[in-house]
Amino acid sequence: CAAAGTLRRPPAAALLARRISRRPNSIVGSLAHASRRDPKTMSTFFRSPAASPAQTRPDAANPEESPQITTRSARRARHAGQDRVQELEQENSQLRAELDRLRSQKRPIRRSNSLGSGRPKRTAEKRRRHLLRDSIMHTVEEDEGGDGSANVRITRNKISRQASIGTATVLKQMPSTPRPAGFSLELPTRVVAVFREPLRSEHTEYLGSSQFADDILNLARQAGRRFEREPRVLRLESPAYVFGDTHGNLEDLHFFSDHIWKLGVSLTAGQLLFLGDYVDRGLSSLEVVAYLLALKCLEPQKVWLLRGNHETRDVNGWEEHYGDRSFLWQCKHRFGDELGPVVWEGVNACFDRLPLCAVIDDEICCVHGGMPRRPPPGPRPFCADADQKTRLELLDMVPHVITINPPDNSIDADLQQMASECLWSDPAVEEQEPDLNETGFGESLRGGGTVCFGHAAIKAFLEETGCAFIVRAHEAHAHGVSLSKGAKVFTVFSTSKDHHQGRAASCGCILIDVEKIQVITRSPHYRNHYVHKRNSMSLIGIP
Repeated sequence: CAAAGTLRRPPAAALLARRISRRPNSIVGSLAHASRRDPKTMSTFFRSPAASPAQTRPDAANPEESPQITTRSARRARHAGQDRVQELEQENSQLRAELDRLRSQKRPIRRSNSLGSGRPKRTAEKRRRHLLRDSIMHTVEEDEGGDGSANVRITRNKISRQASIGTATVLKQMPSTPRPAGFSLELPTRVVAVFREPLRSEHTEYLGSSQFADDILNLARQAGRRFEREPRVLRLESPAYVFGDTHGNLEDLHFFSDHIWKLGVSLTAGQLLFLGDYVDRGLSSLEVVAYLLALKCLEPQKVWLLRGNHETRDVNGWEEHYGDRSFLWQCKHRFGDELGPVVWEGVNACFDRLPLCAVIDDEICCVHGGMPRRPPPGPRPFCADADQKTRLELLDMVPHVITINPPDNSIDADLQQMASECLWSDPAVEEQEPDLNETGFGESLRGGGTVCFGHAAIKAFLEETGCAFIVRAHEAHAHGVSLSKGAKVFTVFSTSKDHHQGRAASCGCILIDVEKIQVITRSPHYRNHYVHKRNSMSLIGIP
């Protein structure tokens, strides 16, 4: 016992309290926590609730009664403690029931909060469709203002992956497209594998060998047979990725492969459409051609290649102008003066068979340069009712093998001109609009007999064909993609080098979806893993 008016906890109580503190999840642990909230709890547990003043002071006056008082007090304390334990056990059960109830309501609470914040609930179908949109950096939408003018809204999104291992499993179980006899997949598969790791020693040796020259010729023959069977105006369905000039830039081409068909073209949710100009200017024209032709041979129904003005002999053989950037020069430098021209001619024979135009969803016309002019009115040798045909229908009458530059004298001059203008024409700048003729066409700033088209020509072409937009390449832009002519003409450029646009220039492509036209551009800070080696300083933002 302590001094009068106080009661010191016996040593056994202190030991029990320490044990309780080590077991916070038990019933007695609940008692310990309760004691922290209310210090009187433990005192009540270890002393008699009916203790009199005589029991709380020294018992020197009645030493014989002390054992009886102590036994009675302990019995009362034990009963009181049992009652308190039952109360705490009941309280603990109630708390656990409440916790279980809150856990069961956790998910509905979050869903109701998202709905209450004004964000629409996304269904499973919208989530599946959103997989395409998550990979895009910019979204371009067109609205009509109250005065009839077009308003363009651009939003910014993020990049994420396009496919999954589950997608691969499903595709393997689907029946494959039958391939024509004589088309082997061994060669294109091997070539694509080389360009995944082009800096391996055995691959660099291969790229400079005569074996690589033979493989390019075989790919050109195999792909050329496919191109010759395709119409001159392709009819495609969205989703489709549209790429502009690549011009021998393997680094930017690998940027797109890393972010769009990283798991392979077969797993990509969309088709790939390239608008031409695969060679010249860049130093990797042979590699770019071999890679794209191999993709075409592997996935002929998902990879589509159009013809650009650099897919003609007069342009890609112009060594005096392009020097070591010329495709002919690179062929001779790589394979020698005898084998090099053979490779150059074999690849150009494949280029002669490339389609000229593509229409996606019957609404978006894709071409390398721009729209051609109509032939003069009246019956033509190639079509008696040419006046009743649209320009897209007339383009489909162009022979499937045509040189264009130099001109092919065996082909009707009007068809030759339309094919050439698909490759060479440009949108007119605003200063040229007053000088255009009544049809909206005029002389291009490029010279050499090329033409440009203005607002009137665009309006007439879209009304004639039922299209809503024109997507083209042919002109370099520092941002990779540009809009012109009242947001009716998109110009996409898929190389960031060799066009005097500065070190901060970007490259881009366009995803044409069911409802939107979306733009992907490369950041100037992007570094390809096989072209630029990363060091520890670059990881913390030091160039």
